Amino acid sequence: MSEDTINEEHWEGVAPAANESEAALVAGFLQSRGIPARVVDRSFHQTPTESEDLSPIEVAVPAARAGEARAELAKRERAFAKDPGTPSDLQTDEGPRDVPPEGEGGPGDVG
Repeated sequence: MSEDTINEEHWEGVAPAANESEAALVAGFLQSRGIPARVVDRSFHQTPTESEDLSPIEVAVPAARAGEARAELAKRERAFAKDPGTPSDLQTDEGPRDVPPEGEGGPGDVG
């Protein structure tokens, strides 16, 4: 599929986000699952409108893949709710992992 075709598709919002960083993480998660995703940021407006959304940053996917994207996000939420880990765990898309000790890629290792 060419870039022009992707840009012409209808995209649908599937996940609101508190900020661009959160949206980028969600978009990256969906992309890692083979679902095209992009951040849509409508947070800057020169004048308020009656239809202004309270969550102007969201992750969008091609409308044809919206159901699949929502299912992946729901699966991810269920997995986290089942095992949120401990404060010393590193949360990944595959679930919690132990944080490596310093010198092995852990905190303070800039290496």
